[in-house]
Amino acid sequence: MAKFDKMANFIPGLFNPYNNTYVKGLLYAWSSEDDLLVKACQDAKEQLFVKYAQLRFLDALGSNVGVFRPAAINLADAQYRELIPALSFRPKQVVPTIKLVLDVFFGAGNPRVMVNEINPNEIVIQIPSSVPSLRRQLQGSHHFHNYSGVIQSIDNLNKEMVVDFDAAFPHDSKNMKMDELKDGEFGQKVLRRTKIMSNSTGRLGVILQFALGEDLSIYQAGQRFMIVNVPNYVGSFIPDPTRPYTVTQKRGLLNQVITAGSIYTTLSMTDASSIPDAPGRLIFKFARSGEEADVKYYGRPNNSTLLIDPAYTFLKDHSIGDVVNVIVKPYNKPNIDGSDFSVYLVGVTAARILAQQIVESIVAAGVVIRWSVSEPKC
Repeated sequence: MAKFDKMANFIPGLFNPYNNTYVKGLLYAWSSEDDLLVKACQDAKEQLFVKYAQLRFLDALGSNVGVFRPAAINLADAQYRELIPALSFRPKQVVPTIKLVLDVFFGAGNPRVMVNEINPNEIVIQIPSSVPSLRRQLQGSHHFHNYSGVIQSIDNLNKEMVVDFDAAFPHDSKNMKMDELKDGEFGQKVLRRTKIMSNSTGRLGVILQFALGEDLSIYQAGQRFMIVNVPNYVGSFIPDPTRPYTVTQKRGLLNQVITAGSIYTTLSMTDASSIPDAPGRLIFKFARSGEEADVKYYGRPNNSTLLIDPAYTFLKDHSIGDVVNVIVKPYNKPNIDGSDFSVYLVGVTAARILAQQIVESIVAAGVVIRWSVSEPKC
């Protein structure tokens, strides 16, 4: 035993550990117990820490946080070890979490896996067809964004394309504004993307204009398409303490065109009922391309008019339908309980089951539960 020899070398030779029966037996007992302690520590590490756990111990750790090993996929311990923290321990930011999960299944930096954030509410995910089990589970999910639909006709001579866009929701339709898709990238299946020069308004029969040097023959009429990387949307954002103000939910929709370099004493609004009829400050197109902040206004004489400071000269162009929010100074730090933040990506099934088990345990212990449900304010 290497450990016995190590102990024997550290005691005085007077005790003659290799020949003295009593001393030799004592050292054997100590070394054996030390081996058991080391083994117990190793077993504890494999049962308590995701980094070291294997097989059933790793399955137990994953189930404790609601992340189960997929039954349809033969997921190795190394992959499962990466999946558990991605869906439980790490911060729940939508796009980074999606990328971490896709890295588990397809490897980091896989060129055939793409995640494109159209705007804060719309994300497109493309994965290779080499994993049938995943493809079967994703069938029927369709496209998860407004910028998808069907190509109606293609004019490769004039570099124009007529398309119909999907409705954003079953009972809603998204109508494109003029040049809303400018500089976005048009794609079909896994073909290369083509930059859009301009687009007409509406949802059905929208005309997309492309550059003269583009070849539209690679696309097929009657087939689906998607548009990504639309520059009008800068993506998801988090509260920025460097701003000298806080953006509120009091907002309205602009009902006129604003030209940069112009002065307006009044602005026409589609609905400004939530904007207070009192002096304040405004921000136009918050978190989007063309954002303009700290515009002073004096009041709201009616729900369709705002009185603007006549000394203010607008710095950027704004279109009909742009969102106008009220801002207040200074910047307010969000509550640490998370109530001031947007929703984030997280599994609900495991959390529901765990919550139900906790409630059942509390009730079994004789504790009376009183529920208080607050109405969400959106």
